[in-house]
Amino acid sequence: MSRSSAEQLPERPGPGMTGPGAWVFSATGSVWSIRSRDPLPHQARRGVISLVEGFESTWSRFRADSLISRAADGRLGGGPIRLELPEGAGAMLDLYDRLHAATGGRIDPLVGADLVALGYDPAYSFTVRAGSVTNLGPPGRGTWGEVAHHEGDALILKRPALVDVGAVGKGFLADLVGALLLESGVEDFVVDAGGDVLVHADEPVRIGLEDPADSTRVVGAVEIARGAVAGSGTSRRAWGDGLHHILDGLTGRPAARMTATWAIAETCAAADGLSSALFLTRPEELAASGLRFECAVLRADGSAEVSRGLPGSLFTA
Repeated sequence: MSRSSAEQLPERPGPGMTGPGAWVFSATGSVWSIRSRDPLPHQARRGVISLVEGFESTWSRFRADSLISRAADGRLGGGPIRLELPEGAGAMLDLYDRLHAATGGRIDPLVGADLVALGYDPAYSFTVRAGSVTNLGPPGRGTWGEVAHHEGDALILKRPALVDVGAVGKGFLADLVGALLLESGVEDFVVDAGGDVLVHADEPVRIGLEDPADSTRVVGAVEIARGAVAGSGTSRRAWGDGLHHILDGLTGRPAARMTATWAIAETCAAADGLSSALFLTRPEELAASGLRFECAVLRADGSAEVSRGLPGSLFTA
């Protein structure tokens, strides 16, 4: 899965969140934490663990036993392949459809095959496969619109294909965790999903925006009480010469225009997906498609930009 490399880490728990500290656990290959006013009920913790296991057993391309791994390598047949997904998964697939259209195909879950070819594989070999560079992109693996479609919570693949939900999946899982917390009676919380942050609080929580060149520094900050902020960057999941995990779906190659991007949206899934989309498509084009967000970007040429309504600032802007 893709990771938000330019992570936003809460600088302080925020009003009402200084009591019990954070519950820290592992999910989606990242360190997660949940901060709340009161200790999380045991039932809520068990529910979160169950959500994580269910999500990874379905979507993790790093697990050989996951549903998408079995669909990719032919164990579920040669196609068409109908994947009956957990309830609510259709919302994530709807978001992927919107992002795929808004970016002109540059956000594409089928880039998983390109990531493997470039070395970001289940073994974390970070070794480019011989001859793979000439076979990247749609010619080698097809496109989301050609190979896949969904009917509610069911995903239908015309043929075996590796689906990578890294651009949205971590945020989507964070939203599921947030919904579970609310159902458990936990009203005041911050879910830090390895740098993608979902906030549900009575007062704004200040969140630092990590310097993509130095993880010990921040280059900006935002404050939100309800909603999410997510970031993408090239510095963490990077290997080789110019290789990183944010790929252009039209070429299968790493995006080169940006160094880091952050998006604020109503849901963590939307913020997660938009932070990746901003690497590939201009903010005004995404907004014109009907997507609603605020953002900040650091370009590879050293320039920076923030949206007019950003609830914070970049210190470099």
